[in-house]
Amino acid sequence: MKRLKLSILYPIVILLIAGLQYANTLSHDYAWDDKLVITANPATEKGVQGIPDIFTRRVSVPNKNVYRPVTQSLFALEYGLFNHQPFYGHFFSLLWYAATCLTVYHFIRFVFPGLDLLFAFFTTLIFTVHPLHVEVVANIKSRDEILALFFGLWAIIVWVKGIESGSWLKVAGALLLFATALLAKENAVTLLPLAPVVWWFRGLGGNKWLAGTFLIPVLCAAVLYWFTSSAGRPATQETVMMDSTVLNNIFLWTSEPGKVFPTSLVNIGRYLLLFIFPHPLVHLYGYNQVDLKGWTDVETWAIVALLAWGAYFFWKNRKNKRPAVFGILFFALTYSIYSNFFVLAPDTMADRYLFIPSLGISLIMMEICWFLGGISLNHPVFKSLRSRVMIALLLLLCIAFFARTWVGNRDWENDVTLIKNRIQYMENNAAAQATLGVMLYREGQAVSSETQHRALKQEAMQAYMRAIDIYPDFGWAWISVGKLFAEEKVFDKAELAFIKAQQLEPFNPDGYYCLGGLYFTVGQSDLAVQYLEKTILLDPQMEQAFVLLGKAYLQNNNVESLGALAESAQKRFPANAEFDAFRAAYYFRNGKTNEAYRLASAALQKAPKNLLALSIIASLNPDH
Repeated sequence: MKRLKLSILYPIVILLIAGLQYANTLSHDYAWDDKLVITANPATEKGVQGIPDIFTRRVSVPNKNVYRPVTQSLFALEYGLFNHQPFYGHFFSLLWYAATCLTVYHFIRFVFPGLDLLFAFFTTLIFTVHPLHVEVVANIKSRDEILALFFGLWAIIVWVKGIESGSWLKVAGALLLFATALLAKENAVTLLPLAPVVWWFRGLGGNKWLAGTFLIPVLCAAVLYWFTSSAGRPATQETVMMDSTVLNNIFLWTSEPGKVFPTSLVNIGRYLLLFIFPHPLVHLYGYNQVDLKGWTDVETWAIVALLAWGAYFFWKNRKNKRPAVFGILFFALTYSIYSNFFVLAPDTMADRYLFIPSLGISLIMMEICWFLGGISLNHPVFKSLRSRVMIALLLLLCIAFFARTWVGNRDWENDVTLIKNRIQYMENNAAAQATLGVMLYREGQAVSSETQHRALKQEAMQAYMRAIDIYPDFGWAWISVGKLFAEEKVFDKAELAFIKAQQLEPFNPDGYYCLGGLYFTVGQSDLAVQYLEKTILLDPQMEQAFVLLGKAYLQNNNVESLGALAESAQKRFPANAEFDAFRAAYYFRNGKTNEAYRLASAALQKAPKNLLALSIIASLNPDH
C-alpha cells in the first residue's frame, strides 16, 4: 500500500516542480534563436498555411541544412493560433518539459523494475531541476531537444513492450514514435541503439523476430540523414562548415588542428564540472570562449584517466545491469553526436547539448550517492545516520539547483537581458561582444537624451572593437564599426573598415554594399556604381542594393543603365515604388513624357511621398 501511494505521489511532485521551476519564463519575450526559427522564419509566420512547406522543404532554420518539421509545425500552429504571443510558446515549452520529466521517471522505472521508487524519483528530480536545462526550456526554439527526448524515450518503452508481449501493434506504434522523435530533432538518432539495450536490461524475453524491427528506424534515420544533408551529400565536416562558422565552433579552420581532439576530450570534463557546479551558464561558446588544449596539458590526461576508469567500470560491471552502467552507455551514445570526435558540431560547446546526455549523468550520480550513503539499490533502509545524511544532502542539492535554475531563467527575459547578464562571463567571446554592441546601439537609438545616445554609441563601438581584438577576421564586426564611423561622418575610417570586411569575406555582398553606399554618400558615384553592381551580382535578391544602384546611376547621369536596371528590378520587386520612379526618370530623360507621367503616377500610388516621382510630375505638370 505504501509503495502504491508513493508511485502516485512521486509523479505528481515531479510535475509540480517542473511546472513551478519554469513558471517565471511565462512573461518572457522571444529571445536569441527564437527569431531564426519562429518570429523571422517565413514558413513559421504563415501559421497553419506554412505546414506543407515545413514538411516538404528544409526551412526549420534559415541557411542551415536541418529538417525538423514536427517541432516547427508546433511553432507554426502556436504562432498562428495565438496571435504571435510569446506567452503561449513558453507555456507549451513548460508543458512539454514537465511531460518529459514525467517520462524520464517512468523510463527509469521501466528499465530498472526492481529498483526502489526513491532512486527513480531522486534521479528524475535531479534531472528536472538541473540548471543546465535552462536554455532548453527558457529558449522556445530549443523545444526540439525536449520533443526528441520525449518521443524517443516513449519509442523505446513501447518497442520493448511490443517485443516482450509479441505485439505487432505496439512495435508499429514504437516505430511511429521513433519517426516523430527523429523529425523533432535529428539527434534523437542516438537513442535508437538504446532500445535493444533496454530490452536486454529488463531480461524478460519476448519475440526475437519482432526484435528485428529495430532495423526499420535505423533505416529511417539513414534516409533522414541523407535528406537533411546538402543535395543528399553526407553531413561531413565540409557540410557542417557551411552551417556554422569559427565564431560558433572554434575548431573550424583552426590553425592548430592537433588540438581539436584533446580539446574535445577536455570539453567532456567541462560538461561534468558544469553538471556538478552549474556556474556560469553560457549560451554561446564561440571564439574564443573555450581554451584549446593539447596533449601536453594536465587537463587532457586527467580526462583521459577519468574516461579510462569509466570504461573499466563499464566493462567490469556490464553484466550486472547496474544503473551506472546504463548511465555510462546512455551518456556515451547521446553525447557522441555533439562530441566533435566524428563530425564537427555547430558549436564548440552548448548547454543544450547536455540536455539528453544529462539523464545518463544523473543515473551515474545517483548510484554514487546511494553507494556513499550505504543504501541498497533494491531494498533500501534509511535508518542509519549515513543514509539519512545522504538523503538530506540530495534534498539540499535539489533546492540549490532549483534556485540556480530560477535565477538563470531571468537571463532569458529578452535579448538584452540575456547578453547583459552574461557578458561578464564571455569577455573573450567575439560573437558575444559583437552582440553586446548591437544591443547597446539599439538602446542608444531609443533614448531621447543626446548625451545618453552618444555614450551608448561609444560603448557599442568599444564592444565591436573588443570583438575585433578577439577575432581580427570578424567581417561583420568590421562592417558594424564602419557603419558607426559613417554615422559620425568619419568617412575615411568607415572606408577602411568596409574595405577590411570586403577583403576578409570577398563573397559577402554586405561589404560591397556598404562601400557602395559610402561612396554614394560622399558623391563618388563611379566607385559607388562599381561596388553596388558587384553587390547585386553576389545577391540578386538584395532589394536595397538595386535601389541604391539606381540612385547612383542617376547621380552619375547614366540614363541607359538606369533604364535597364529599373526594368529588371521592377519585375523582381513589383511592389517597390522606386523602380517605377526610375523608369519614369529614364523615359523623362529620353523625352517620352507620356510614359514618364504614367510611371511616375504609378510610383506615387505605391508611395505618395516618393521625391523622384513627385519631381517628375511637377516638371511635366507644373500645376500638379
